[in-house]
Amino acid sequence: MSLSTTNTVSPEDDINRCEETIRKGMTMGRSIKGSGGYILISSDPLFGLLFLQLSKTKMSQANRVRLFHSRTHAFEVLKGIDVSGKTFAITGTTSGIGINTAEVLALAGAHVVLMNRNLHESENQKKRILEKKPSAKVDIIFCDLSDLKTVRKAGEDYLAKNWPIHGLILNAGVFRPAAAKTKDGFESHYGVNVVAHFTLLRILLPVVRRSAPSRVVFLSSTLSSKHGFKKSMGISEKMSILQGEDSSASTLQMYGASKMADMLIAFKLHRDEYKNGISTYSVHPGSGVRTDIFRNSLLGKFIGFVTTPFTKNASQGAATTVYCATHPEVEKISGKYWESCWDNDKIDKKTARDEELQEALWKKLEQIDDRINGSIDTF
Repeated sequence: MSLSTTNTVSPEDDINRCEETIRKGMTMGRSIKGSGGYILISSDPLFGLLFLQLSKTKMSQANRVRLFHSRTHAFEVLKGIDVSGKTFAITGTTSGIGINTAEVLALAGAHVVLMNRNLHESENQKKRILEKKPSAKVDIIFCDLSDLKTVRKAGEDYLAKNWPIHGLILNAGVFRPAAAKTKDGFESHYGVNVVAHFTLLRILLPVVRRSAPSRVVFLSSTLSSKHGFKKSMGISEKMSILQGEDSSASTLQMYGASKMADMLIAFKLHRDEYKNGISTYSVHPGSGVRTDIFRNSLLGKFIGFVTTPFTKNASQGAATTVYCATHPEVEKISGKYWESCWDNDKIDKKTARDEELQEALWKKLEQIDDRINGSIDTF
């Protein structure tokens, strides 16, 4: 294990690896304990270095000053940040926080590529942006996330344009969709929220690498903890739930499982690609953000109505996405979970950080893409 912090090891990696090694030391009989910190009692010099590294890394993160909060709007995050010359590819920009994410980036001078199924509404969105800023750079690529062949085609169309990708924002998502299955036969939460975004990521990743330093933002949710796993379950049983194969699962569980799957992919991507200059973020826009993701759920609509005074609007919901995609402060803070423009651990870390489960899901998604669209040698 390397004890030095370099541009290929993130602070989160340092903390996780040091703490894991220290925990292993505890099981081997070394005495390491503490409350509100660590007290190291060991003659082993390796553990002394581990303790020092962990302390320095945590102190460095503790010195960060929180700049934004739950009521911050997306446009406020971008004040003073130059995104001209940057290109952002974004899915799901015709509704909810995707509208605000795309608009604020375009109005700030970035080149924004809208990747949507609804071309008519995409054109309307582009028109509205150009009315506000005639020089804005906005392009559109057709991408139907319920059909994996069109997702691959969308990626190929992007490659043909020779555009860079400084920020890939996997924003689109469904909750209780009108269609229970995608065109490829997958349960819709899994098929749209997980498989389609992985398929797009897979073909575009070489571009993201070439554009480094670059960032990938996954829209997750605090509901990812509602995945339905039990302690007694093995990898195969967990994979079955992630893939929407549990016929007894509620809509909430299927959605939660899809958001946990997105988080597993994000953390696996971080482990693989941080060394290549790609930072990865798993983002929760906020509990009860007023979007139309619940448009097919009467209960969701009712809850959204009565909680309006206490929830975020779409602009506030987009703030964390824009923050993670652009702000210099977090450029190197990769592989973490974010909410209200701040990183926190309000997730099921045991599941989300399970590298065996990450690998199993990644391999399965590669197999799906290979079967439907053919293999990609450059991934």
